[in-house]
Amino acid sequence: MANVFRVQVTASSSRGAALVLARALQLPLEAARQLLAEPRVLPRDLEESEARQLVASLQQHGVASEPVPVVGLGSALCATHPSLAADAPCEDCRALVCVLCRSPEGQPLCARCRAQRARRTRAKWLRVSVLLAVLVLIVHWGTSRQRTRERRLTWARPLNVAVVLLARGEVKPEVREAWREGVGRLEDWLEREAGRYRSDLGRPVRFVLAGPQSAAGLDLSPPEDSLVARARHAWTLSRALSAVDEAAGLSSLALDARIYVMLEPPGANGERFVEGMAEAGGSVGLVRGLLEETGLTLELTAVAHELLHCLGAADAYDEQGHARVPEGLVEPGREPLYPQPAAEVMVGEVPLGEAQGRLPASLEEVRVGPATAEALRWGP
Repeated sequence: MANVFRVQVTASSSRGAALVLARALQLPLEAARQLLAEPRVLPRDLEESEARQLVASLQQHGVASEPVPVVGLGSALCATHPSLAADAPCEDCRALVCVLCRSPEGQPLCARCRAQRARRTRAKWLRVSVLLAVLVLIVHWGTSRQRTRERRLTWARPLNVAVVLLARGEVKPEVREAWREGVGRLEDWLEREAGRYRSDLGRPVRFVLAGPQSAAGLDLSPPEDSLVARARHAWTLSRALSAVDEAAGLSSLALDARIYVMLEPPGANGERFVEGMAEAGGSVGLVRGLLEETGLTLELTAVAHELLHCLGAADAYDEQGHARVPEGLVEPGREPLYPQPAAEVMVGEVPLGEAQGRLPASLEEVRVGPATAEALRWGP
């Protein structure tokens, strides 16, 4: 293009000048206002006559302006504003864009890339908002659970705890009766142990015995140890236990904790194995017991152990299952230290010597030691 000119203008907020520029450059009014917002050489290659005509029109509206010759050939056009000359490549796609095509940070961006960045920004903030909402819910849940735990440990009233029997097989009448009598003995035991530390507690726990419910299709352990498998198992188990509660009539009761006892036949070699698990400060404990057992010393000890876990007490045994000193001893100041007179409930073994012990013969040989009593706030 020969004799190419552009128009240099001063800044103006005149609406009339913006209308003139919008018509001359075939732009939206807002784009024309942007061009007049600061002094500049307008990004449009014009013939000399067109440039002088535009200068005259702008001067009528008080905009100081003059034509400026352009050396060389005319510039390429903007991909977004095809009536304007491009002055830089788009930061993302490298398409040529004009001075109006800028990000809020001043980077050259075509309309398509600017829209893509806006979508990514919105998506990012949406993810951040969702994460913040989840965080708020987690904090609220954690705070609520902490308050619940704190209320339980005030011992202002007896705690209501359900012991729910789940069975893999038929439960004989004598076993049902043994459990009915057993939870009563466990209430007596807790009252006795609490009374050794505080005389004002009375009966600290009242049990509700439910079941037995069929445990068909219910597995207390995840099939794999991966995080995904454990999370999926926890969700499935939670739903299954909710159905058990509904069937046992527990869903309408205000319970401070629930201990589920899975009654199973002995192993292939006839071994007796009792174990349990519960989250510290939680409200649910799981215990494995024997289907035909009527003595229930180990089962009741495991129920007490998992219940006290729910109330904040910690395990007091080492990797070999022996009592740690001093927290795993009922009389840590005893002289001589061994043998101990009873098993600490958070250990489950009567210490006979260092790294030596035996199972308790009855609940009379199970006690709450000073460290556990402190965790339960049974101290003076």
